[in-house]
Amino acid sequence: MTIKVKILNAPDISVRNEVLNLRCMQEQTGRILSAASFLIAGSGRESLSYVLSFIFQVVGERMPKYDIWLLIGHSAWQPDTRITRYRKLWGGLKARGVEVLGDSRSQEIVVEIDGKLKFFGATCLSRSSIDTVVDALLEERCSYLVAAPQNFDVSRALKVGWSGELSEDLSFFGCVFQLGGLVLKLIGEFDDFESGFVSVGSPEVVGRLLD
Repeated sequence: MTIKVKILNAPDISVRNEVLNLRCMQEQTGRILSAASFLIAGSGRESLSYVLSFIFQVVGERMPKYDIWLLIGHSAWQPDTRITRYRKLWGGLKARGVEVLGDSRSQEIVVEIDGKLKFFGATCLSRSSIDTVVDALLEERCSYLVAAPQNFDVSRALKVGWSGELSEDLSFFGCVFQLGGLVLKLIGEFDDFESGFVSVGSPEVVGRLLD
């Protein structure tokens, strides 16, 4: 049986559409933005891995000078303990059973407020990372994928920070878009009929993804 990924396109997200209605994002960034969704029937880990594999293939074929990054952080504040500081982000995820296969360009930073900590990190991915990335996205909602040019300065995005909520991360999106990147967010709950990813970026970048 052939599995088909359903692709929907919204050339201008300020106009009502079937993909993403988040007009405030366009108003905040001051530019026209496009969106596209990649969906599959089902909502389990296997379905999401299939969709993400499809996206990796599309980016590789149509945007060969782009990398795909995982940007992930703690959604909840962590206690400032020796264990938290020792594990940081990646060690903390590993302790929760999630070990992301990234490359040597992995980075992370810490934010400290009132004796609490949050770690944010980024790692560049390959197709061998797909299953572990899906595990990370399901485990931690404070996460995005970013498709960006190979000279992408991921440290700038890390310094801006994000929450994982589309309506709250407008500064983060603006930073990624300014650097020529495309943001992808996992969508679909465990009991939804469909799941997959929604991508947002400039019309030029989204257009390249869909050509």
